[in-house]
Amino acid sequence: MMKTISSRRAEEIITKYSEWIDTVSNKYSIPAPAIKAILYVELIRIDVLDSVADIAVWSDLFAKKDSSTGYAQIFGSVGLKAVNFAVDSGLADYESIGLHTDHRLDVENHDDVRLVWDLLHTSPKANIEIGSINILCAADEMTGRTDFENFSENDYKLTFTRYNQNTREITPYGEEAYAHYLRYRDNKPLNGGENIE
Repeated sequence: MMKTISSRRAEEIITKYSEWIDTVSNKYSIPAPAIKAILYVELIRIDVLDSVADIAVWSDLFAKKDSSTGYAQIFGSVGLKAVNFAVDSGLADYESIGLHTDHRLDVENHDDVRLVWDLLHTSPKANIEIGSINILCAADEMTGRTDFENFSENDYKLTFTRYNQNTREITPYGEEAYAHYLRYRDNKPLNGGENIE
């Protein structure tokens, strides 16, 4: 399928939001290189069908209720679970994330999923923040902890894998994301090009 974001454009987007990524990194104690790695591998995978799916959800066509959307390619339902994880952990509240609600969000409630999806779709900063919280959820699920400073290579690969797929085995996605994590951590150029920072 035809990709819509090149490697170069992905790097431009990550550079544009680097200050926000640092803010989110500090807020949730997630290494900025991990956030950048996930954003990069998600951005370069966006294709025409992703845009079509977003249009279907936005327009309520064909009974399509959810899609992976935005830079971090998050489904509304996945984003909702991530937000609840942050709220339950005392890391954030709905308002600080940009969600205005008078009740606890419920993944079984279509209106709640749509509330999160709309935010993910329309706000790049919220999309990056909620995607980052989903990294926390993936880490917690796969390793039982979120102390990234003590993570092994396998801990990172398992976390990155879980961001993308519901499996307990490291996938090529997890391997690729880890390679980009190292690249961002070490401030190395992409494919011999200029530095990313």
